[in-house]
Amino acid sequence: MKSISAILVSLLATSVAAGPVVTTVTIALANDQTGAQGSAAIPADGSEQSIQNLYGNTGVGTSGVVKASSAQLTNFQQTTNCVIKKYGSVLATLTAQRTYADLDGNPNAAQPVDLSGAVVRCTV
Repeated sequence: MKSISAILVSLLATSVAAGPVVTTVTIALANDQTGAQGSAAIPADGSEQSIQNLYGNTGVGTSGVVKASSAQLTNFQQTTNCVIKKYGSVLATLTAQRTYADLDGNPNAAQPVDLSGAVVRCTV
């Protein structure tokens, strides 16, 4: 009986110490003029994440400058909601129902946007 109690206590302690699992979503940024792209896993915990930190070392990042003309959710859940903002203005909102966004605001052009000062915030 003591061994069963010891096992139960150790299992309970392990499950309590494990902590919550942070879900991530993946967003791909593309520069449709150059063909460059980069993907990053973004915590879906509601925290703001710097685009420059996430994508600065990918194909769309050069010398610390991130330029992209589109964004696409590539790994997500049905309740995913991601908002890309630059200096407080919303550039794009991505959801499970709207997985693609044209970042320059003109669907007839593929003009890259400097996202170095932008942030992304995702929730599920």
